[in-house]
Amino acid sequence: MLEESYKLLKEREIRITPQRKAILEILYDHRGEHLEIEDIHRMLSAGRGDTSRTGLATVYRAIELFQRVGLVYRLPMDNSPGRYEFIGPRAPDHHHLICLECGRVEEIDDRLVDGFKKRIMKAKGFTVSERPIKVYGYCRYCKKRP
Repeated sequence: MLEESYKLLKEREIRITPQRKAILEILYDHRGEHLEIEDIHRMLSAGRGDTSRTGLATVYRAIELFQRVGLVYRLPMDNSPGRYEFIGPRAPDHHHLICLECGRVEEIDDRLVDGFKKRIMKAKGFTVSERPIKVYGYCRYCKKRP
């Protein structure tokens, strides 16, 4: 999937600089995780070589570029910075559970969402668009706290 991403960037005539490549690899290596820009920058800075001195602004610009071409998804968060995840080329929308206490983000199985969409269609005659669904609540860890 990473090679397909590089191919997409080349097709769009986007230069694959060492910094962009390193940022994309970090996101790819952390697939399924939802990282803040600062997390990505910290991981990049902890590396070796030229990319370890990459500025925070460069990370922001690279992430914005990857979003525009559809390689990275930004999960907007209430009261905190957005989080980002690698979705790769041709990835469908996917959905998230977001903990109101700790901010933990988990992905929802598409089969559950499909069932939910069908029930809404049947009960209300309303067609749910292909937009990511965010469900807010309390994760299994925070739910157990006194």
